[in-house]
Amino acid sequence: MADADAETKFARVYARLIADDGRAGERVVRFFDRRDFYSVHGADAEYVARTFYKTTSVIKHTGRGEDALAGVTLNRAMFETALRELLIEGAEGARVELYEESKPSGTWTLSKTASPGRTQAFEEELFRSNEMSDAAVVCAVRATSGGGVGVAYVNATTRELGACAFVDDEQFCTLESVLCQMGAKECVVPKEGLETPEGRRLRDVVARCGALATERPSREFDVLDLESDLDRLIKGNVEAHRAVIDQPNSAACLAAVLRFSEMLADSANHGRCSLSMYDTGRYMRLDASALRALNVLPERSDGPSNFSLYGLLNKCRTPMGRRLLSRWLKQPLVDVGEIAQRHDVVHEFVNSAEVRDALRSAHLRSLPDIERITRKLERRKATLMDLCRLYQASAALPHMAEALERCEGRFADFIRTKYADELKKFSDPSHLGRFEGLLEAAVDLSKIPDEYVICASYDAELGELQKQKDVLEEDIRSAFADASKDLGMERDKQLKLEHNNMHGWFMRLTKKDETSVRKKLSVSYQILEAKKDGTKFTNKKLRALSEQRVALDRSYEAKQRHLVERVVDVAASFSEVFLNVSAMAAEIDVLVSFAEVAVSAPVPFVRPIMQEKSSDTIHLENCRHPNVEAQDNVRFIANTCSMKKGESWFQIITGPNMGGKSTFIRQVGVCVLLAQIGSFVPCDEATIAVRDAIFARVGAGDCQLRGISTFMAEMLETAAILKAATPSSLVIIDELGRGTSTYDGFGLAWAISEHIVNEIQAPCMFATHFHELTALKGASGVANFHVEALIDQASRKLTMLYQIKPGACDQSFGIHCAEFARFPEEVLKVARQKAEELEDFSKEGAERAVADVSEPNAKRQRGEEVSDDMARGVIRARQFLSDFAAVPLERMSPAEAVARARQLKAELESDAAHNSWLTDLVANAA
Repeated sequence: MADADAETKFARVYARLIADDGRAGERVVRFFDRRDFYSVHGADAEYVARTFYKTTSVIKHTGRGEDALAGVTLNRAMFETALRELLIEGAEGARVELYEESKPSGTWTLSKTASPGRTQAFEEELFRSNEMSDAAVVCAVRATSGGGVGVAYVNATTRELGACAFVDDEQFCTLESVLCQMGAKECVVPKEGLETPEGRRLRDVVARCGALATERPSREFDVLDLESDLDRLIKGNVEAHRAVIDQPNSAACLAAVLRFSEMLADSANHGRCSLSMYDTGRYMRLDASALRALNVLPERSDGPSNFSLYGLLNKCRTPMGRRLLSRWLKQPLVDVGEIAQRHDVVHEFVNSAEVRDALRSAHLRSLPDIERITRKLERRKATLMDLCRLYQASAALPHMAEALERCEGRFADFIRTKYADELKKFSDPSHLGRFEGLLEAAVDLSKIPDEYVICASYDAELGELQKQKDVLEEDIRSAFADASKDLGMERDKQLKLEHNNMHGWFMRLTKKDETSVRKKLSVSYQILEAKKDGTKFTNKKLRALSEQRVALDRSYEAKQRHLVERVVDVAASFSEVFLNVSAMAAEIDVLVSFAEVAVSAPVPFVRPIMQEKSSDTIHLENCRHPNVEAQDNVRFIANTCSMKKGESWFQIITGPNMGGKSTFIRQVGVCVLLAQIGSFVPCDEATIAVRDAIFARVGAGDCQLRGISTFMAEMLETAAILKAATPSSLVIIDELGRGTSTYDGFGLAWAISEHIVNEIQAPCMFATHFHELTALKGASGVANFHVEALIDQASRKLTMLYQIKPGACDQSFGIHCAEFARFPEEVLKVARQKAEELEDFSKEGAERAVADVSEPNAKRQRGEEVSDDMARGVIRARQFLSDFAAVPLERMSPAEAVARARQLKAELESDAAHNSWLTDLVANAA
């Protein structure tokens, strides 16, 4: 009854908690610490039950009547899993709160809170059994009238602060690229104005980048205390950063993000942060669509680890390397000199198999997560085990330097200067040599890994306590020997000496042996516990010695803790050096990983020749898609891509579905991306002009929650390309214009292509089924290519050759694909008839189709009346084909499919009654 009353009381407390919460619109998940387990309630219970337990049967209702409350309990492992989902891994992050009960009052108070950009409070729970993932980057964003945008960010892990301001278009294309480059997990945005069209677009951009939008009042963007806050946080003089402070938009965002991240609250950050003006042009621009289209980062739905570029390239041996790889993939370089330096190192590792194997198999593998341990050390939360792992890392540095010095190629001197010599400096006596000396003097290394304790010789008082412990242990052994003789039991075989926290030191006999000495035990000894595993007992002498030893152990442990704190304080002075070591080890790890990927691929990767943006050539000889060729049982067909301004700068690729068009255009984007992060590329030869951005529109899904259809999503992505692309960008477009009527779609595809060719003049790969588009011509050079396929005239079987050939495709293969999908024969027959009537893929046919689209539009622009029966008839006929293609055959029986095809035909015949050209078409078809 008491428990039931307590739960009823809790239900009322929870109801008041929800009622008093004024954060409308924010997703907050509240956990309650019940000491032995955790609980969630209300709507949170439903979420946890469905997401983690996959059933609602775990939901229990407590309380009575109107106070009844749904709840779910979680053990520690499930609690930590839920935290990772909500704060790190989930597509839509949430704010997490943990409440603890105050005894004896029974009130519940908030003890911890976190969000995707501010995870420090739960760092121990999040990374207890998992390595630390990407740093939690939190941004602040503010848009002003006239297109001005300010952005500031805080990386609490690396203590980096940055800000920038720029003018953006109404779709916030530049902002999207910047947020993707930064890897933002959470964005602070002004609460006021979010319901305006501009505010909604801003939230859409944040959501597309996978970040949580957190609303804050405009007063949070006040810059009044900014200079004094920065003076406490950053290294050096604040005046050196006047460019950031004096820019109103960037300064306001920096003030907001500092308040939200609570960097000032942690004294470990004071005087250790760096501040810079973020250069939006330093890295290649990659928006969310491009990252998704090129499979740059792993998705939760991905199968094998090599499905994404990150999974393919991740042969790193250290957690720091894996985090750096993720960052590099979002920040490809655009400076030819910086790219060349990375390629030089990878080239050396590719040709030095012995060095590469030594680094990967021994030295890098032995390194712990130096960055994470160092952060614990700065907060004085490190243990002796953590310090010993840093000692292990420090001891490995000379061996890494020695391995790097064995490089003998033409870039060996560069590697020695940049890496080997620096690693030697880190490990010399004036740096980490002193740290190693501290650990060797303070820690009893002989007991590792079984026990991590301060060496008794390190402190005189501790040494004296250890001597007393040794004397008492001898006395305890002596008392044990006396008892053994008294009982007539053989020591350590029949009679055991043991100790635990409850009884201290005691003796134990098995149940069988105890029966033979039971009488003596009852007279001269004290029984402590009798269970199936035996009888535990003691005597006066042993009990007295045990009490002394327990008291001495407490004193020894207290002294140990004090000394550990002192050692940690001293070790914390080496934090800066260890962070530098971590950064260098991570860079070496990633570059070695690039080399390993290059040599272990089914066909080795090659070093690309990089040229400045002004160059007008991208040539990839026999290039391959690295993710596809890495799959089991795949024999990849390589194809050459040669793009040259004035000749083939805009490439139109036609051909059948499943023929390889999408793979080809994506692999070109992937090769350019790989080259600019410093990796070798899957080609026989490669010459690449550096690109300032990759824009990709290769398939869009609708977003019903945002009220955006598939076609609208496609148009928004394409609009971003048209507004943000430059002549130095790379544009990849796949199947543009499918989400509307055929004529509308083709008209849009033609106009967009023409604008890219003549106005933007960026290199572009355009895969399409609009064969009429192959008649396009333009200033920067248009070339037609097609994927090769063969049809056996007797069996009508379609064979894909996956080869890219010059020239346009002269026919469509959609009906053949429908045959593979086992369409009903009646449907296929009607489809073939209509396709033969309406399609003409000759050059003359393409030109006529273009004229059909452009002439009515031209007449309308001149104000002339359009009454051409044929133009309207063609539009209706193509609408029929579009409707036919949209029939959901996979959900229909053959009879239903035939009925639907007949219905569409009947509607076409009805409309033909009002159009002479269409009447003739239907009559001829019949």
